Amino acid sequence: MTTDRREFIKKSLYAMLAMLGLGFLLPAMRLLAPLRTKEKELVFYPLIPEEEVPRKGVRKAELAYSLSGAERKMRVFLVASTEGLTVFSAVCSHLGCLVNFRRDKQEFVCPCHGGRYDIAGKNIAGPPPAPLTRLPIKREKGVVLVGVRA
Repeated sequence: MTTDRREFIKKSLYAMLAMLGLGFLLPAMRLLAPLRTKEKELVFYPLIPEEEVPRKGVRKAELAYSLSGAERKMRVFLVASTEGLTVFSAVCSHLGCLVNFRRDKQEFVCPCHGGRYDIAGKNIAGPPPAPLTRLPIKREKGVVLVGVRA
């Protein structure tokens, strides 16, 4: 069985196109496949002494913690209400800007795109797609500890 030159070029071209298609398909399959990462461990870091927790209202604080050997800092807000103490991350759920608390309106405001959150962290106006991130807390030996996934 002999193959003429035209047939050989045609088959070679199809083989190269098939390999090129696989080159695009395999990375796309990895993107679409669900990630199988193991759940990160929740580690608690000290935030402030219990005597500095506000009885009512909002207080801004900075959480210092280490992640993978690197020291990091995160701005958080402590909200004391009748339901108890809640700690929110100060990172806006829209584009990651840091929100500020407006005492006169009793709401968190993002300076980047005007996103607004109520005192419970729920988004009430603007482009944020989700509420502020609520961080797990616990109290031990007179200190408020905040949980971070490491």
